Amino acid sequence: MKKYLYIFIVCLLCNFKLFAQQADIIFTNANIITAAQKGARANAMAIKDGKIVFVGDEKNSLQFKGSETQVIDLKGKTIIPGFNDVHLHPNPETNFNELDHVIKIDTVTSINSLLKLLAAKAKITPPGMLIRARGYNESKLGMEPTCTILDQASTKHPIIITHASGHKSVVNSFLLTINKITKETPNPKGGTFERFSDGSPNGICKEAAASNLTNNAAIVPFPEKSFETLLANYKKYFNTLLSLGITSIGDAGSDMNRLKIYRALAAENFPIRLNIMMIDKLLPEMEGGDAHHETDSWKTLSDFENANIQQSETDFLRVKSIKVFHGNSLSGKTCWLYEPYQMVNPATGKNDYYGIPYKRSQSELDSLFLAIHKKGLQIAVHSNGDKEIDMVLKAFEKVYATGNPLNIHHRIEHCSVINDSIIMRIKNLGVIPVLHNYINELGDLLDPYGAERLNNMFATKSFLNAGILPALHSDAPVSNFDPRTRWESTVIRTTSAGKVLGPKQCVDAEDALIMYTKGGANATGELAKKGTLEIGKFADFVIITENPLTINPNQIHNIHIEETWVNGKKIGPS
Repeated sequence: MKKYLYIFIVCLLCNFKLFAQQADIIFTNANIITAAQKGARANAMAIKDGKIVFVGDEKNSLQFKGSETQVIDLKGKTIIPGFNDVHLHPNPETNFNELDHVIKIDTVTSINSLLKLLAAKAKITPPGMLIRARGYNESKLGMEPTCTILDQASTKHPIIITHASGHKSVVNSFLLTINKITKETPNPKGGTFERFSDGSPNGICKEAAASNLTNNAAIVPFPEKSFETLLANYKKYFNTLLSLGITSIGDAGSDMNRLKIYRALAAENFPIRLNIMMIDKLLPEMEGGDAHHETDSWKTLSDFENANIQQSETDFLRVKSIKVFHGNSLSGKTCWLYEPYQMVNPATGKNDYYGIPYKRSQSELDSLFLAIHKKGLQIAVHSNGDKEIDMVLKAFEKVYATGNPLNIHHRIEHCSVINDSIIMRIKNLGVIPVLHNYINELGDLLDPYGAERLNNMFATKSFLNAGILPALHSDAPVSNFDPRTRWESTVIRTTSAGKVLGPKQCVDAEDALIMYTKGGANATGELAKKGTLEIGKFADFVIITENPLTINPNQIHNIHIEETWVNGKKIGPS
């Protein structure tokens, strides 16, 4: 009797094992770029319960075929991992006629067109209520707007338009007046009020000077939106990202109000993976994508310590990072450099402009970093100029000298202007560079950095050569979140006018893809779960028509995204 029972159990276990290996879906006849390492290819992939159980050749994939397995012949189409935009600034999508709508002006090419948009918004906006626009580019407009120009749109509304960089804004006289910004007002630490020749403010407010201008009791508040409306708007936004093949994102600055939305999305099993970098507050201008760095990282750390913010790390929601600002803007030409910009300083008429020094001292930065590190949180620090990055690395060197028992790898967001010394220090520390790649859109703003610095900017090739895997990001709305555009820009580094900036840093399409997928997962400490198409990892992937490694690199932006899959389920495009 015992013998027969033993045989029965063995047979049962064998059948269970066989059943357990039967895939839900097998893709065959595919060109699979796994991103596990350069050159890693397969032509078949099997998925079960949302995870990859096989990647390899088609013949061996069929061992996972059961009676209910769906087999999909891709007829030579390409599978790549889902894109991971590790640093962007999500904004709920609204319509122009909604009072809190932020007007997109990144494609506006004249002052007249800009004024028409602002005046049209003023007609449907109650007097005293804020009008916001975002993304102006002085090279497209032909000049820098000023308060007197914006006054032509309305003198009865406060108006703030934000630069493409997000690090300077132009306000009208209404906002200057209610904030009592006059000829006698000094520049704040870490910011600048630009001025007309007579010394009066011209409305251009750089960095800290633009902060809190819209936090004024004289401004009529926007009507409050329900949580349900906000949630629906964020779903619409994220569905757009999913349709473009983005399966994971990083919110580079969320407060607790927005975190509530993300927790609700995760509770509903909304199919996008979220990494949240917390800040203490979102000012009205920040909701339009304009942070100006006025955040209190000590307050954010306190919220983690007193459990106002709960650390979490689930498959779809990671809350373990604090966004810190220690530096200014690249395209806004405010980041702090060791050598002067190749431009005339409007304040002196000389070539002596080094950017705007960040207001935090080295000792203050050291103590902040150490406190965050000891709490077991990841630091994601915004820093662009080489002088800013140097201070950041000094702080990280002191942090890691105290030990790293939790194996935390901190990040430098943007990490734009670097040199060989910075690269080696980053490698020795294990810090992760998160790099921009927006030359095709904002490259025309970068000439003042000069050819030598441009060859050490967005240093994808130099980091790879040093054995460092960077992550890539859009920083949307600073640049478009379409990953095909970002991918292409990383490869060819060509401006809209056809000029190649920093050719030394060009990489091929596969290296760029690996940084946008595997590099992103590495930046959040989730490489064991996602980022590549390997056994045991989430089945997050994109099916595209073309082979991205054989088409002309300047056509990457035209790649056809056919399907996005998350957790082994087809999400879109619809």
